[in-house]
Amino acid sequence: MQAVQKFLKALWTVEATICVAAFCATALALMADVLAREFFGNGIFGAQRFAVWGNAISGLLGFALVTAERGHLRPQFADKLLPKALEPHADRIGEVLSAVICLGMAWYAVKFVQSSAALGERGMAIPILVWPIQLVLVWMFLSSALRHLAFARWPELRPVPRSEVPS
Repeated sequence: MQAVQKFLKALWTVEATICVAAFCATALALMADVLAREFFGNGIFGAQRFAVWGNAISGLLGFALVTAERGHLRPQFADKLLPKALEPHADRIGEVLSAVICLGMAWYAVKFVQSSAALGERGMAIPILVWPIQLVLVWMFLSSALRHLAFARWPELRPVPRSEVPS
């Protein structure tokens, strides 16, 4: 369990670092574009598209980071749908179900990225292949599924959900 805990912490650090870097790159690209428009009359070619991609990367990685912190909204009404005998296992059942959903979405994300790569899709403003950027979709779902499975196996690894943290 300690090895998994260390791995999850390292994974969070990598994802948070990439997320912050992508968001900073987004902000810098937009600021540079605005400054170029103000001082030189023209923006920077492709800066806005780059900012969209950077924002998408940071937002998608945010999904995995929120999963790590158990910050997602949880349909608490569903708690009453479980038979009384399963109530002690509700959290584990929820984690396994969430992992299955994330794995299913990861499978579709892989198909999406494969399709994009096969078609050779390129960005409109900056004509680069987009499938490497789309790999973030696969990453976020696999990373989240891994976390859900770890939380199901070792409930003590789960942080207190953000919505239930006293203020």
